[in-house]
Amino acid sequence: MINADDLKPYDFKGDFSVHTFKESLIYLAEQGVSDILVQGGDYMWAEIHGRQRKGSIQKIKQGNLPLIIAGLWGAELESHMRRGVGADRSFELQGEEYGLARGEIIRFRCNFIQARIAGLEEAYSITMRVIPTKLPNILEMDIEQDLFGAFFPGSGLVVVCGPTGSGKSTLLTANYVYAGEVFPDRKLITYEDPIEFVLGGEHWRGPQPAQSQIGRDITDFPAALKNAMRRKPSIIGIGELRDLPTVDAAVEASLTGHLCVGTLHTESAAETINRMIQVYPPAQQSSIASRLIGSLRVIVVQRLLKTTDGRRQAIREYVIFDRELRNTLQNEPPEKWSLMIRTKLEEQRATMADKAWVLYEQGRIDKAEYIELAGAKAFNDRFKEAL
Repeated sequence: MINADDLKPYDFKGDFSVHTFKESLIYLAEQGVSDILVQGGDYMWAEIHGRQRKGSIQKIKQGNLPLIIAGLWGAELESHMRRGVGADRSFELQGEEYGLARGEIIRFRCNFIQARIAGLEEAYSITMRVIPTKLPNILEMDIEQDLFGAFFPGSGLVVVCGPTGSGKSTLLTANYVYAGEVFPDRKLITYEDPIEFVLGGEHWRGPQPAQSQIGRDITDFPAALKNAMRRKPSIIGIGELRDLPTVDAAVEASLTGHLCVGTLHTESAAETINRMIQVYPPAQQSSIASRLIGSLRVIVVQRLLKTTDGRRQAIREYVIFDRELRNTLQNEPPEKWSLMIRTKLEEQRATMADKAWVLYEQGRIDKAEYIELAGAKAFNDRFKEAL
């Protein structure tokens, strides 16, 4: 994997076709790019280690995109975009004619929408997330020892959080892979929108995992969790705890002897517990809070920070809900829980800002990266304390 500044843009050499577009995607994916942006009237852009770099020498003409979309995803997709309906699709590339080894597959998660791009009133914007073929290994992710020990409970709710692009799916998948290799009696089923990493293989010691795609294999997440109760799983992977029915079903499943693992787009552990309670109507929040605390085992929030060597470093803020913490919280009203969790993390110097400051002092991240995470005031306050 190369550094961001070493990425060379792809040269179409005047031949922008379905074939060369596929070649450009493979080229960028093999350089270690995580996301690719294709827009009418703009260059292809590639995100590598959190940095945007040009992915093509030439700009992509809007008039060329309908041919690409029809050739790879079907003509009906363009009609969706023209009607103002965005779309999500998965896509994979394989074949020795593109320089891939036999059996090698490169997968993408794609989003399509029509937008104004600079001077073009109606242009197409395609965002493509590269899904690595190699499954992540949690033993290579520098997981904190106490977090690792709590990450695989027999039942309950584990929530993996962070903003878009923070590695939530990678961390979640690493959890599944480790369980598949170490706990052969744990049957895993997942519900995803769309399916990203393809799980399973000869190394999987128990039943092969069954991955269902929302909208294709089952209608929605609440229906998926209802379906899960009939399948006798040990681990239920939920793509996203996005609304009240999904959160409610996940809590119920975790209280009935299953391990549920899901994601949330939150940026702190304290915010996460508030968000999960506040999806309920005010009249129900007190009763759900008790059930939620009974089900929670771990909340982990992850961020990827740009490092001074041109790469990225994961930092994590997490709370392990052992019996002592659950009892402490249940003796206080739910509206105080967020502050109590925040205070606990600050006392332990275990917040995101604390973890980032350690990297700053080590010279691993620069001032601008710390300020982007924690703000200028937090930087100035810590800098004065360090003098």
